[in-house]
Amino acid sequence: PFLVDKMRSMLLLLFPALLLALNLSPPARSTGPSQIPFLPRPYYLTEELAADAGFDPAGLVLCLMLGDANALSDPLKARRSLLWMREAEVKHARLAMLAAAGWPLAELWHGAFSGLLSQPYMLDATSGRVPSVLNGNLGSSAGFLALATLAAVVVELRTLDQVHGLTATGKTMNKDGTGFIMKSYVPGDCNFDPLNLYNFYGWQMPPMVEMRAKTDEAYRLEWIRFNQKQMESAELRNGRLAMLAVTGYAVQEFVYKMPVVDQTPIFFTPITKILFGQTNLFG
Repeated sequence: PFLVDKMRSMLLLLFPALLLALNLSPPARSTGPSQIPFLPRPYYLTEELAADAGFDPAGLVLCLMLGDANALSDPLKARRSLLWMREAEVKHARLAMLAAAGWPLAELWHGAFSGLLSQPYMLDATSGRVPSVLNGNLGSSAGFLALATLAAVVVELRTLDQVHGLTATGKTMNKDGTGFIMKSYVPGDCNFDPLNLYNFYGWQMPPMVEMRAKTDEAYRLEWIRFNQKQMESAELRNGRLAMLAVTGYAVQEFVYKMPVVDQTPIFFTPITKILFGQTNLFG
């Protein structure tokens, strides 16, 4: 059994690469063209989820069902696998957005903060580059990495039901009993939104929409859900871009052996200094 499990794990990792190498796509069933020219839309990408471009040429969603011939043709199992992958994408996107901002800021501000706090400069070992798998010196951040891992474990344990698609959904009464709300499964929902950004796009209703929403509860819920989906799409698209950016940081610094802020200083220099040659316009 141990050998079988090992072989299955290896196949699971190699499955996407094999599909790409053989130019295979997910099962032939399709719901129409994707937003990517010349690529069919996989049958499990129905545009129900936010930011769905119909793009999965490597069949990553099907990796979780590898070895189960019946599962590959079961739309319910395909959907469950899709939601599992979406959970992973959302969480990686959020980490990547933090990293895309934190990486260059660490290179720009670490020296100033270490001097201010009378602490040693920790980036000497990497020539001013952020410690990473490719840059090395990750041991200097072992304590922080341990805490971050622990925090990630806590979040995962608190959202296990959601990951497995077991979240209760449907129409239910408000806590104060004044109206109805629609509970829905939202991948990546950790019940954390102190600024209420999730409903940002729906704050300002056009007058005609507001009039109808006051008399039509179903229409009001539909309006809310539409705008929430817009916010989910914005988060995912920015997160996907951030994942590419962080990968770019790591590869560029490994190849050129210099901080990314020095490779493209125009992106990390105050605009006033670029335009007028000074950081403070009034100085």
